[in-house]
Amino acid sequence: MSGAPLHGMAVLDLSQQLPGPYATFLLASLGADVVKVEPPAGDPARRFDPPMFQRVNAGKRNVFLDLKSEADRARLLDLAATADVFVEGFRPGVTTRLGCDEKAVRAVRPDVVYCSISGMGQTGPLAGHPTHDLSLQAMAGILRDTPESDRIGVPWVDLGTATTAALAITAAWHAGGGAHLDLSMLDVATAWNSVKPLAVTEPEATYGVVRAQDGSVVLALLEDHMWQRLCEALGWADWRYDPELATYADRRNHARAIRARLETAFADRTVAELAALAHEHDLPLGPADATGDPDTVAQLRARDRDGGPATRHTPLPLELIAPKEP
Repeated sequence: MSGAPLHGMAVLDLSQQLPGPYATFLLASLGADVVKVEPPAGDPARRFDPPMFQRVNAGKRNVFLDLKSEADRARLLDLAATADVFVEGFRPGVTTRLGCDEKAVRAVRPDVVYCSISGMGQTGPLAGHPTHDLSLQAMAGILRDTPESDRIGVPWVDLGTATTAALAITAAWHAGGGAHLDLSMLDVATAWNSVKPLAVTEPEATYGVVRAQDGSVVLALLEDHMWQRLCEALGWADWRYDPELATYADRRNHARAIRARLETAFADRTVAELAALAHEHDLPLGPADATGDPDTVAQLRARDRDGGPATRHTPLPLELIAPKEP
């Protein structure tokens, strides 16, 4: 993509599954030339989650190499010699055994940006310990304030680490390269957790899922002027300008009473009626069971049609460097 922000960046990506591949997908989306290196059997995500694999590896080229083979190790270093960025997602020590650690890669490309993405980082007593998104959420303190029903969904730690890695790689490349980036998923999870809203021990007044007559809706209302609009929409003249409910902090102190009144008001209305009410009064309220599919969500469909961010999976096969499918 000539003219794209990262046009001219060459990336060699040895990572698998989600954090590393999503990081390099972001780079590819901005114009980088990404070559994905897979083992002979392919990235495991090809088998256990093909749609995810398709999505996070779109726009890349790939090659299958057996890094237990001396010949393929040599071929990997030949590719590394032309790369501005080298991304790996192994546990600490694995790249040394495979002959592609930072020292080996820097010997053929001194100014390479070498990015290591791992669960715990390259140092510390738990470096190398097996982890996944959910276990890292627990270690970072995220699950402590997360309802049981919300604990397995979007893999926030994977995606947050990937986004952080893409930003760090871009910055290091623009600075002239030569950096070793040690991206710990635990570090990222802890950093993100430190800027979350205050822990809530009581139900939120106007921020959550509420049952309607024929389904559920999501109400995501924090601002004071939005509270006044909600009161107007529901005919709550007694609460609209009540000084005890004037601010978000005030409303948190009365969350149970507000929540109970909302549940009563919503129980007699359908999801469609509440959505229409939200549109009329400009409220952040909508169906809780939206699919995120451009075919059924009008806003996504319009963005897809009008050239907005890609919302569909881009199918593989990728352009192969080596015609050897697993």
